[in-house]
Amino acid sequence: MTCKCFFVEQADTRGGPVTFTGATAHHMERVARLRVGDTIELRDGQGNAWLGSIDAMGRGAVSVRILGDAEGHRESPLELTLAMAFSRADRMDWSLRQAVEIGIHRFVAFRSRRSQYGLNEKEAAARRQRWWKIAREAMCQCGRVKIPEINILPDLDRYVSQTVHEAAGPSEVLKIVACEEGPRRGLLDLWSQTPWCKQFHAVIGPEGGWSPEDLELLFRAGFQSVHLGPRVLRMETASTVLLGAVQLLWGDFHVAQEGV
Repeated sequence: MTCKCFFVEQADTRGGPVTFTGATAHHMERVARLRVGDTIELRDGQGNAWLGSIDAMGRGAVSVRILGDAEGHRESPLELTLAMAFSRADRMDWSLRQAVEIGIHRFVAFRSRRSQYGLNEKEAAARRQRWWKIAREAMCQCGRVKIPEINILPDLDRYVSQTVHEAAGPSEVLKIVACEEGPRRGLLDLWSQTPWCKQFHAVIGPEGGWSPEDLELLFRAGFQSVHLGPRVLRMETASTVLLGAVQLLWGDFHVAQEGV
């Protein structure tokens, strides 16, 4: 049976105890129904994972002893970025959670010309903290060891300027934007032309669709437009479908994993 997994900022790898309190301790005891002697996994979100044994529980605290490193890390070799125009908070929360499970390395949110929502500095800080928590929970749930990078940018121009200066060479980077209108191609056609890449940027537009100015900006920066089939998809559906297809064609969805 798969071990329950919990986030910890740091762990004493010499076997010293890690103590959980508050909501995490409550979840361990009341929700996960763990008991003394049970084995769990701990992850710090930076690439480290450990096995631990519960030594004591009670009075709102759970003490865990580190047994050693955990194996079976499940990070995708494809450096995948999901960039989304601002939308309703619940839709973006859902999109982020699914994206972390699918294997993104980076999540970027920005305001496009047709975005109905924007964030001031205080709101952006609060949203970033919320998204970090969602990404942390998704990381523990799906077997990953790294929390994706989360960026909130003021506009699409800032995001595009960052992609132009990517460290990898142009032949190692693919950049696509999902479009409902205009000349587009299927992902399989794109894969047939470019079956390998190191970095992948997938961009999803706002609920109101892309403006001509935004599309022109993206195309000038080397983004290619793709379609996601004959049906119109909601924003959160489009992001999940797109990332799943990208991981199948360029990532690790086609690789058999023992024990998965």
